[in-house]
Amino acid sequence: MPPRPPVAAAAAAASAVRTESAAVVPTRLLRAVNAPAFTAAAASHPPPAASARIPCGAVSPALVGATVSVAGWAANPRRIGSDLAFLPLRDASGAVQLVVTAAAATANSAASVTAGSASSGFHTTDADVTAVPSAVAEQLTDDLRARLLAVSPESVVTATGVVRRRPSSAARPGQGAAGDLELVVQSLDVLNPADPLPFPLLHLQPSSSAGTSGGTPPKAPASEETLLKYRYLDLRRPQLQANLRKRSDAVHAVRSLLHDEGFCEVETPYLFKSTPEGAREFLVPTRSPGQFYALTQSPQQFKQVLMSTGIEKYYQFARCFRDESLGADRQPEFTQLDLEMAFCEPAHVMGVIERVVARVWSLLRPDAHMAQPPFPTMPYAHAMRTYGSDKPDTRYGLEIQNVTEAVDGRPEPEYPDPFRRGTAVEALVVKADAAAALSAKDRDAVLQAVLRESFPLYGGTVSPRDLVLARAANASKLLLSSGVLGGAGGSGTQPPIAPDALLAALGASEGDLVAVARRPAGLWGGNTPMGRVRTHLATRLREKGALAEDPDAFNFLWVVDFPLFTPAVEEVAPGQAASTDTTTVSPLAFPPLEATHHPFTAPAAADQPHLFSNPLRVRAQHYDLVLNGAEVAGGSVRVHRAPLQRRIMQDLLRIPAAKVDRDFGHLLDALSLGCPPHGGVAIGFDRLMAIACGARSIRDVIAFPKLRGGDLFAGSPNAVDPARLKEYGL
Repeated sequence: MPPRPPVAAAAAAASAVRTESAAVVPTRLLRAVNAPAFTAAAASHPPPAASARIPCGAVSPALVGATVSVAGWAANPRRIGSDLAFLPLRDASGAVQLVVTAAAATANSAASVTAGSASSGFHTTDADVTAVPSAVAEQLTDDLRARLLAVSPESVVTATGVVRRRPSSAARPGQGAAGDLELVVQSLDVLNPADPLPFPLLHLQPSSSAGTSGGTPPKAPASEETLLKYRYLDLRRPQLQANLRKRSDAVHAVRSLLHDEGFCEVETPYLFKSTPEGAREFLVPTRSPGQFYALTQSPQQFKQVLMSTGIEKYYQFARCFRDESLGADRQPEFTQLDLEMAFCEPAHVMGVIERVVARVWSLLRPDAHMAQPPFPTMPYAHAMRTYGSDKPDTRYGLEIQNVTEAVDGRPEPEYPDPFRRGTAVEALVVKADAAAALSAKDRDAVLQAVLRESFPLYGGTVSPRDLVLARAANASKLLLSSGVLGGAGGSGTQPPIAPDALLAALGASEGDLVAVARRPAGLWGGNTPMGRVRTHLATRLREKGALAEDPDAFNFLWVVDFPLFTPAVEEVAPGQAASTDTTTVSPLAFPPLEATHHPFTAPAAADQPHLFSNPLRVRAQHYDLVLNGAEVAGGSVRVHRAPLQRRIMQDLLRIPAAKVDRDFGHLLDALSLGCPPHGGVAIGFDRLMAIACGARSIRDVIAFPKLRGGDLFAGSPNAVDPARLKEYGL
């Protein structure tokens, strides 16, 4: 335990008072001087404050000369010479410096004694005190200084004193009133002393730049596991405090906007039924043996049913739960801003989200480089071909070139082969001025990172023979020895195109960095192998300061025209024979399908004639909002007719009829009893706030996040007593 403020000095002061001027200082004041600094009685029944507490951040030049009271958390006290002692004090509003000086104590000796007696539970009037000898004042000042210097870091302290300007030599320009003013302490009480800290909170010291605009965050004082175990300490960081307050402001602004636009906030249940087709769920046992709830992965079905009730505009800040692997931008429980609208087209929903985002950015990032709505749109196929991602970061170039026709003599098909036959070749060039920043070690790190990644819709991992990353001067030899150009890869057989001709077609010059990759034909999923090469290269170039981008830009864009269906990865064997029936194709002539997003998404009206004959060429009425390479929102127009919804589930997704009735019968009933056309969207609010706040991960905008070990603060999940498990039939 840290040392408590000593009381011996107070006893000595009382003795001096009795000796020198017992007739002047009343007996009850002597008892006050001799009283401990903190007692249980004083804590339970604090005396009336001499002046009302004001926030530390409210200490201003207008209060110079005034007596005020402040309270907050103490930093490290420090002493200069024999007379001066300082203690920085902060609360939610800001900070103020407390100071004890001999000169101030002498000038305010009567006030000091009076305040000291009041803080100990005893009170005096002007008639009670007529004079205090200088020796007594000095002793009282010594006691006050000793108490201030004994305060342990992060103790909760209250103090009363007189506001004054700092001496010019002690002023700190650039810190506003906190750097120009200080509080000359007359009384000080420790409301709750802090034990020794598990790690130093250096970022809370006055000299720290952490949390300031443009400041470089200091090295973490402990591991992330330790910081999350003591999350209440870590949350005292100014930057985390600011993040939570910005999030609160954003929620308020969004609620106000949606209310003004006629939306109704409706809470939907957390306890739902298990739907195994989605992500892995959290199951909740009941006392009925074998019966379980599932925590909602999203309010998807509830919000669609709400459209059937006549609530035409719904929203909520919904808590969602998915038992997935954790990461910097993924938590098992998260918040999404959920909306649904009746009688709408995609443009209507997208417009609402654009207004929401614009409102949030005008509040939190008013100086941001951001285009005003409407945001640009980009077809999924263009995003995948040009950027290799369905969430492209358009702040920089490094665009991908499809060279399939130059290499293989035929272009990549516009519509994918149902069984993913054939291949495509893509290339990317980093010009010499940027490429010079990348060493051979950097290039190899990028190559190995991509080779370790999994691309289930492109056959799994990338073969080293199908990816070349090299300087243009060395690329020809590597291309010849690989299988990228379609040759025999080192057997002496010439590829269809000479490497030098390909490099010339790419516009690659000596000193440029060239990446060339061969992949299965078709555009599937969220990334192509070349898209991941682009992302890894951009990360390395950004670290070296060689990436040509605007770091302050916020490039919002909509990605649209996604495929409605994707081949089911676990059941498709590349090269499987296709049906020769080209008239009315049975669904069984296609590989098993998965809904690209979810089975409730409506097909594009122009593609609906192909829905049951060639479902893989059907586009969805789906739209994703992308910001700087991250998906921040996704939504769609829904299937609102029960017969079509049932047929999609049974004939295309091959869900047995009995299972459709069991898992989705309630939704189909609602659709069949007068449900209007409707659509909606969900914003990943944690991710949006992380980007708006410039946070390194969504954990920095969540009060109590989790790591792979669970909730380290509370120690959950935890083991349950066997008797309780038996109660639930487990």
